[in-house]
Amino acid sequence: MKKGLIFMFLAILIAGAVFAQNNAKKEEQIKNWISGEASIIGGGVRYERMLSENLSIGANVYYSTLFFFWNEMEAGVSARFYPFSSSFFVGAGVGFHWHSGLGLSSTTGITAKSIVGVAISPELGWKIDVGKPGGFFIQPGVKVPITIGSNSISYWGYVDKKFGVGVGVVPYFGLGLAF
Repeated sequence: MKKGLIFMFLAILIAGAVFAQNNAKKEEQIKNWISGEASIIGGGVRYERMLSENLSIGANVYYSTLFFFWNEMEAGVSARFYPFSSSFFVGAGVGFHWHSGLGLSSTTGITAKSIVGVAISPELGWKIDVGKPGGFFIQPGVKVPITIGSNSISYWGYVDKKFGVGVGVVPYFGLGLAF
């Protein structure tokens, strides 16, 4: 009987220690980050899942515009690497991208340009906790989508479509929560 009670006491003690250790780890490791992002005139949403302390994967969608002068839309997935700490990151994304805008040519005058295709988007920025770690955060950054696909140039009623490459610059400011 004494052996049974001692065994039961030790089992409860070990189980309690393991449970407490698991809860402490859960509080330390914040895995999910979700944010809303504002660009020049436009915005988007982003979800990020931490795979390790320095690596994450995620998904994002955004739309940005400067009225009819410049429009941009992207839906894609991304990976981020945090080399020094949990705040500064470098990343890359891939996904569907479209941008269009007006340009000026010395031979044709005003032209409308548009490119639709697959984009590779290098980015860098900071994820800064405000208050306690893992709660509210701000996220300034910039990404440079390089789009490969169908390139259309329109001028004087003529449309020239061909394969092409387009480059954009998207500065953004995100606000979000970690959980």
